[in-house]
Amino acid sequence: HRPAKSLFSVQVGALMGHAASAESPRRHPAATIKITGSSPRASSSSSSSSQSASSSSMNFKVPRLFYVCGAAPQDLVPWTPGQRWKRSLGKAPASISKSRGGLVGLVNMGNTCFMNAALQCLSHIEPINAYFLTGKYMEELNPNNPYGTGGNLAKGFAKLQEMLWQRSSRSQTPSQIYGTLSKFAQHLFRDADQQDAQELLAYLLDGLHEDLNLVKMDKKEREASPSKSPPEDPDEEDLRLAQLEREKGEEYVAALTWMRHLLRHKSVLVDLFQGQLRSRLTCCVCGHQSKTFDPYLYMSLPVHYGMRTLEDALVHFLKEESLTGAERWRCPNCKTHVDAIKKIDLWKLPAVLVIHLKRFEFDSSTCRLRKINAKIRAPLTIDLSSFVSAPQKGAMVYDVISVANHIGHAGRGHYTATCRHPVDGRFYHFNDTDVYEVQPDVDEIITKEAYVLFLMRQDSTDWERQSISRPEVWPHNVSRRNSLMLPAVWEAVGMQPPPPQAPDEELSPEEAAEDLVLEAKPSRDEEAEEDSDQEPREVVEQAEVVHEEQEPRAHDDDDSPGSQIF
Repeated sequence: HRPAKSLFSVQVGALMGHAASAESPRRHPAATIKITGSSPRASSSSSSSSQSASSSSMNFKVPRLFYVCGAAPQDLVPWTPGQRWKRSLGKAPASISKSRGGLVGLVNMGNTCFMNAALQCLSHIEPINAYFLTGKYMEELNPNNPYGTGGNLAKGFAKLQEMLWQRSSRSQTPSQIYGTLSKFAQHLFRDADQQDAQELLAYLLDGLHEDLNLVKMDKKEREASPSKSPPEDPDEEDLRLAQLEREKGEEYVAALTWMRHLLRHKSVLVDLFQGQLRSRLTCCVCGHQSKTFDPYLYMSLPVHYGMRTLEDALVHFLKEESLTGAERWRCPNCKTHVDAIKKIDLWKLPAVLVIHLKRFEFDSSTCRLRKINAKIRAPLTIDLSSFVSAPQKGAMVYDVISVANHIGHAGRGHYTATCRHPVDGRFYHFNDTDVYEVQPDVDEIITKEAYVLFLMRQDSTDWERQSISRPEVWPHNVSRRNSLMLPAVWEAVGMQPPPPQAPDEELSPEEAAEDLVLEAKPSRDEEAEEDSDQEPREVVEQAEVVHEEQEPRAHDDDDSPGSQIF
C-alpha cells in the first residue's frame, strides 16, 4: 500500500459514467474531393492480415478550412489550434496540408498495426499535435535525462506529426519512430510478433514524458529526491499524514502529495494526462484509515461478460473490497495484520483521460490468454460527476475523441483506430494505410472491438502548465493567496519565505471568503460525515485570512532555464 516507484505506471481498474446530452461537434462547411481508398472496415471475424485494400473510389469530406489559402500554389495552409491550448504552442506558426492534413495512413512494417493504431490515436489529440507542430517540444527537450531516450523518441514523434499533418501523400512509413521504439523498447517488437497497443501507449507516454521532463536531475539526484525516497518508518509516516489530514483536510494532503510528484515529474504529459487517485485501507479492529494519493496516467478497466456498459465496470471497480486471510493488511496503529476494507476513489480527473479496457485474461484450462468480446456500451459524451470523490476545477463532462480497436483473437488479431479530426470534428477510421470517414454514431465509433478510449474534457477555460511555485493551477482547490499551502511550497524548494509585504489594497469580504472556500472545501465523504453529525464545520476554522503574499516564483514563465525545480 505504498506509492509505486514508477509514478507513470500506476494501473487502476475502471472508469466511466453517465451520459450527458450535448450537441454534436461543430462542423465546418465541407468541400468534396475524390480519392482512392478502401471500402468498409474489416469485420470482427477478419484475420490479422487485413492489409489488402479495395480500389473503389470514395467521396471524402475535407473541411473547407483547409482551403482558406486555396489560391496559393503550396499545399500547406495556416492552422490555428484552439485558444484553450495556447500554453502548449511554440514560436513556430502551425500549418497543415490542405489536401491530407490528419488523414494520412501509416504503412504496416510487419505486424506493426498495434503501433500504427496507437500513434494515430495520440496524434489526433489537438494539444499534442499542436505542441509538436509549433516546435514547443524543442524548447522543453531534456536529452540528458538518464531515464529518457536522449530526446530521440520526442524527435521521432515530432517527425511523425509532420508526416501525418504536413504531407500531401496518402500514406507514410513511420521508420524513424519505429526505429527508436524498437531500440529502446525491444520487448514490444520481439520476434516480429504482434504486441499490445496499450503496452506501447504506456511506454510511449512515459518515454515522451521523460524526454520532455522539465525537472533536470542526474540519476543520483533523482534516486535521492524526496518524491523517490521512502520514509524510514512507514508506520510513523502513515500516522503523521493522518494527523495532518485531521488538522488541514484531505484536499491539503492530496495537494501536498501532488507537489511532491511535481518535484520529480513536470512535463506536458503530466499536465494533460495525469489525474490522482485516493486509496483507502480501513482496519476492521481499530478503525484506523490509511490513505494514499497516487497519480495515474491511464485507467485499466476490467471487462467481464456480464457487463453491458462502462458504468457497470466503474461501479464494480469503486465498490469496497474485503481483505481477509492471506490478504490481511498490517495496520500501522495495531502493529499487526488485520482484516481490512480496501477502497479506491477518483480524486482528480485530467484534461485527457485514457481508458484501457482489459479484454484479455489468462485461461487456466489452456494456459493461454483469451479475449473477452463483451459489447461495452458508452455514449460519445460522458458525465463523470457522479463518480468522483473530490471537487474538480474543470468540467466533468468528456467527449470520446479516439478509440484503438482490436479485431480478432488474442495473439492473432488486428489493430485499427477511429479518431475525431480536431479541425472538422468528423470521425475517421485508420486501418494502416486505409483511411475513410465513419458516421458519428456511437455504434460505429465504440464497437465490441474497442480496446483503448481517449476522452477529452469539455471546458472553455484556458489550460495551464503546472509548476511547484503556482499551486493555484494545480488540479486541487488551492487559491493564489493560499495561506496553508505556500509554506509547504517554500520548504519544498529549500528557500525561506520573504517577510510579508503590505498589500496594495485590502481583500474584499467576497475575495477572502473565496480563498477560504478554496482552501478548505470538503470532499464528498466529509460532507456526508457533516450531514450525519448535523454539525457542519466552519471553513473559517481551517484557514487563516491573510493578505496576498509574494509567491516563490523566479519568473512569470516558470519554465525558464534558470530554474531546475519550478
